[in-house]
Amino acid sequence: MSSDITRLVARVADLERRLSRSTRTSSLAYSSIENGAVEVYDEDGSLRAVVGTQPDGTAGINVVNGPPPPEPAAPAVTSVLGGIAAVWDGTFAEGAVTPLDFARVEVHTGTAPEFTPGPHTLAATLESPQGGLVTVPTEQPVHVRLVARNTSGAASEPSASTGPVGPEPVVAEDVLDGSITEPKIAERAVNATHIKLGAVTVDHLAVGVTGNLIPDPSFETGYIASRIVGLPGVAVVTGGNSSGKALRFTLISSAPRTLLYSRFPVTAGERYWAAFDFKGGTDFVGRNGLLMSLQWLDTNGAHLSYSVISNAGPPADGVWRRGTFIHAAPAGAAYCVPGLQSPTGSGTVYFDNVELRPVMSSATGGTRAEIAPDGLRLYDAQGEESVSLVTGRPNYLTLSTDGRPVATIDQQGNGAFSDLSVAGELSVGGDPLERILARLPRGLVAVDYMATAVTAGSSEYGYIELAFEADTSRMYKITFDAYADPNVAGGEIAVVLRDGGAATPTISSPQIQSITQPLPGAGWTRVHLETIKSGGALGGGVRRLLVSFWAQGGPAGQTVRLLGAAPYLGIFAVEDIGPYVPETGVYNTGGGTVTPAKKSYTKIYNASWSGSYANRSQYNAYYNNQCLQGYYSSTNGMQSALIGFPASLATDLSGASIQRAELFLYYEHWYSNTGGTAVLKAHKHASRPASFSCDSEAMSVSWSRNQGKWVDITAIFDSTLWRGIALDPNNSSSAFYGRARGVGEAYAPQLKVTYVK
Repeated sequence: MSSDITRLVARVADLERRLSRSTRTSSLAYSSIENGAVEVYDEDGSLRAVVGTQPDGTAGINVVNGPPPPEPAAPAVTSVLGGIAAVWDGTFAEGAVTPLDFARVEVHTGTAPEFTPGPHTLAATLESPQGGLVTVPTEQPVHVRLVARNTSGAASEPSASTGPVGPEPVVAEDVLDGSITEPKIAERAVNATHIKLGAVTVDHLAVGVTGNLIPDPSFETGYIASRIVGLPGVAVVTGGNSSGKALRFTLISSAPRTLLYSRFPVTAGERYWAAFDFKGGTDFVGRNGLLMSLQWLDTNGAHLSYSVISNAGPPADGVWRRGTFIHAAPAGAAYCVPGLQSPTGSGTVYFDNVELRPVMSSATGGTRAEIAPDGLRLYDAQGEESVSLVTGRPNYLTLSTDGRPVATIDQQGNGAFSDLSVAGELSVGGDPLERILARLPRGLVAVDYMATAVTAGSSEYGYIELAFEADTSRMYKITFDAYADPNVAGGEIAVVLRDGGAATPTISSPQIQSITQPLPGAGWTRVHLETIKSGGALGGGVRRLLVSFWAQGGPAGQTVRLLGAAPYLGIFAVEDIGPYVPETGVYNTGGGTVTPAKKSYTKIYNASWSGSYANRSQYNAYYNNQCLQGYYSSTNGMQSALIGFPASLATDLSGASIQRAELFLYYEHWYSNTGGTAVLKAHKHASRPASFSCDSEAMSVSWSRNQGKWVDITAIFDSTLWRGIALDPNNSSSAFYGRARGVGEAYAPQLKVTYVK
C-alpha cells in the first residue's frame, strides 16, 4: 500500500514539473501561420522582415528596410581583347565587414572619372561576397565604379573610380589565320589610313550581291573624280539631283563621251536592274540620247553583246529625269562592264545617281517572283508578267485560280472582277453613287387604290387621306384619279386637295389644288386632279393629304358619289419626280417680251491651266501642271497650287444666279496612306500668274489616295469675282501634304456649275 502511494506522489510531482516547463515555452513553436504573416520589427519599431504570405500573394521571407551596405573597395581594372577586366577582392572601404544581408556588387562604367552610377551605366554584377572578375566589352577607355546592394535592394555609396582603362590592342600573334571574317569587322573600322597605297586593286575586290555594283554612284567620294583626271570634256561638278555632285560631259560633235567602270563577274541568266538620272543643259544641241550600257564578256574577256538603256535625247531645259531598265546576262557571259555614254553634239549633259543592282529571282524563267530595287514582279507559267508592283513604270495585278485569270487591275487603274461588294462609299466618275441616284426620280413614295364609294351633297365632304415623308430637296407630283357618279344630271363636282401637315387633315386644312368637273348626265365621269410641288413648298417631314369634294350648281338635292370599282379602281398617289428645280418662267402676252425666259443650266468646265508654287510664292516649273499643296521639305517649302478655268466661265455666269458649284479633283498622292486634307480657296486669276495669291475664305475636305471626287464649293465660289480654285493649306502638318493631278493629265480638274440665267 505504501509503495502505491509513493508512486502516485512521484507521478504527481513529474506532472507538476512538465506543466511548469510548458508555461514558460513560446506557443509559436507549436503553431502554424494560416494565410497570414509574421512581421519582424527592430528596437526602433521599423519593419525589417515579413515571414509568411507576402503582399503580392506569394509566400516566403522578405527582408525590407535594411540599412545600406558599406562602400565596396575600389576595383582593379586591366585591359583585355575587346574590352576590360574588372576585379573586386571582396573587401569594403575602411575595413567594413560584409553585411549578412549582402546581395551583390554592381559594376558600372562611364567615360567621366566621377560619373554617377545608374541603370544606363550598369555593365555587369558580382554575386559572391568573396569578390570576383568580370569582363566588360568596350571600344574606348572607361572608368569603373562598384556599388553594393543588400537583399532589401538598398544601394551603397559608389566606390572610388578606377580608370580610364581601354581595350588591349590586337597584334599579329593574337589572331589565328582565318579567324577574322566579314561579320567581325565593325562598320568604318578600316579606312584609307590602314591600307597601303596600291595594295588593293580591282582583282582583289568582290562586290556584295545586295548592294549597288556602281562605285561612287553620286560622284561624291572622289573615286570617279580621280579616274577621269585627264579625260577631255569630263568633270565632276557641284549640283546633282538631290545630291552634292554630278558628272558633266561637255560634248563635241564628232564622237560621244564615255565613262567605263571596272568589270565584275556574272552568271548567264542573271538579271540586273539599272538606273540613272540625267539632264540636258540649256546649251545642249545634239541628236541621240544619253545611255547606260552593260557590255557582256566571256570567260576570256572577249566581247559578246551590249545591253543599253537610252532615250531620244534630253530636252535642253536643265530638268533632271530618270531612266531604268532590267536586262539579263546572255548565254556564255562571265563578266559585265558598265558604262555611261553621252550623245554627240554640243553643249553639256549630266549624269547622277547611277545604280546597277542584281534582281533577286526564284528562277530564271517560267513561273517566278522577282524583287528589284523598283519593286516586285510575278510571272506566270508562260513567263509573262501577271503582277507588277514597281515604281517608275505602270503597275498592274492579275489574280488567277487554277491557272486561269479571274480578276485584273490594269496600269490605268481599271478593274475587272467576278463580283464586287462595297461596304463603304461607291463612287462613279467622282460622284458617290448615292448622289448619282439622287439626280434620278425615286418614283412612287405613297399610293392608295379606292374601291369604296363616298357620297356628298352641296357641303364639302372628305373622301381619302394619304401621308408621305417630304424632302425639301425633291420635287413631287400628286395625282388623284376616280369616278364621279351624280344622282341627277347637271351642275358640277368640285374636288379639293388639302394639306394637314403632320396633323390630321380636315376640310379646313390649307388647300393646295382643286378642280371642277361638269356633270352633264347621270352616270360615271372620270375625275382627274394633279399638281407638282417642291418639298420646300410643302414643308419637310410628314405631310398628310386629304381629298374632299361636293356638288355645286346642280338641281336642288343633287348628290354625287366619288368611287372606284374593280377593275377600275380609283388612285391617289404621290410620286418623287427628281431633285428640286427652280422656277424659271416669265409671263408673256404673246406680243414679245423684253426679258427672255430664264433657264436652268448645268455646265462642266475643264480646267485650262494649273500649276504649283514653291514657298507660296513663285511658280515652280519643275512640276509643270501638277498641283502640290503643303510642306514636304525646305527645298520647296510651303507649297500651294492654282487651277484656272476658261474665259467662257465668266461669260456664262455674268448675270446668273448660281444654284450650285462643284469641283472635281483627283489626288494621286498624300503623305499618309490613309489620305489627307485638301484646303480649297478661290482666286481671281484669268491665266496662270508668276506668283501666288488667293482669297482667304477656305473649306477643308478629306481625300483618299488615288481618289477623284466632286465636292460642293458653292460656299466659297462667287460668280462675280472668282475664276478658279487654289489649294492652299499653309500648314506644315504632314496631313496636308498631297499632290493632285493638273491640266493635261488623266482625271484633270473640272468645275460643274448649276445656274439660272
